[in-house]
Amino acid sequence: MRGPALSALALLVLSACSREAPPPAPLVPGLAEALPALAEVRLQQGDASLVFEREGEEWRIRDAAWRADRRWLQPLLLGLANARCDEARTADPARFERIGVAWPAAAGVSPDGAFARPTGRLSFIVDGREMAVVVGYPQARGGTYVRVEGALHSCLSAATLRLPARVSEWFDPQLWRIPIERVTAVVVEDPGADALRLVPGEGGFRPEGAIIALTPDADALASALAAPRQLDLRAAGSAEPTRLLRLEGEGSLTYALAVWREGEATWARVIAAPDEASAWYQGREFRLPEDVAAPLWADRGTLGAP
Repeated sequence: MRGPALSALALLVLSACSREAPPPAPLVPGLAEALPALAEVRLQQGDASLVFEREGEEWRIRDAAWRADRRWLQPLLLGLANARCDEARTADPARFERIGVAWPAAAGVSPDGAFARPTGRLSFIVDGREMAVVVGYPQARGGTYVRVEGALHSCLSAATLRLPARVSEWFDPQLWRIPIERVTAVVVEDPGADALRLVPGEGGFRPEGAIIALTPDADALASALAAPRQLDLRAAGSAEPTRLLRLEGEGSLTYALAVWREGEATWARVIAAPDEASAWYQGREFRLPEDVAAPLWADRGTLGAP
């Protein structure tokens, strides 16, 4: 009987060894199922607090009445929904700060307003219960430190969970985007000078009445005005613009920017837009990135003005 008994024992041992370990538990139980109908997400990052509200397929930032940048919010929510606690980490609150999962977070903002290692706290309702997650530092070998408030310990998740370095990056940067082939004219107005009207033609945009485009500057200006982006937005003030730029498109399409400089930064107000979009811009000023601002400040002479 010894032989059959040993064989049976060996089979039991092999069977036990061959069993796969159960997969790690979901980081936020129920979030994957709740995500399609999730209506609100609250974010704290640094001293800022934002509330994201779903409107159809988009997310809006409540108090700012502005679109959220899908490049940050959507991947983060999807990442949290699919994330698991792949490795249990410290349960000691005194050590949370080392991996970025303490909240409130320790101050770590550079002079230009950027977080060296961005962390944040997100909260949302799952199955009728509020859940809060602190997204901590990335791990050098991959993954992210994270802590679900109320859990027994923090976690290292294999998921890539990233937050922007600046709170302003949560806001959709695109002011508008018009295909360049739909642009019929760009008008540049400077104090004390006649309006300069640029139209598409052979070789690109050129002053109206000119035979050909002499430089690429007019093309660059038209391209920047057809798809301007913003880096930051604030309530409109009383600064006086020093250049007006108007884009005209097919039909009655019109957008216009008033721009001025504050130090090295360029700020703008939208002073004309289609009726269905104008509410987005009212009462706001936008800081433009340099790759948008530089072409808008092109010298009139290089644009082909007489």
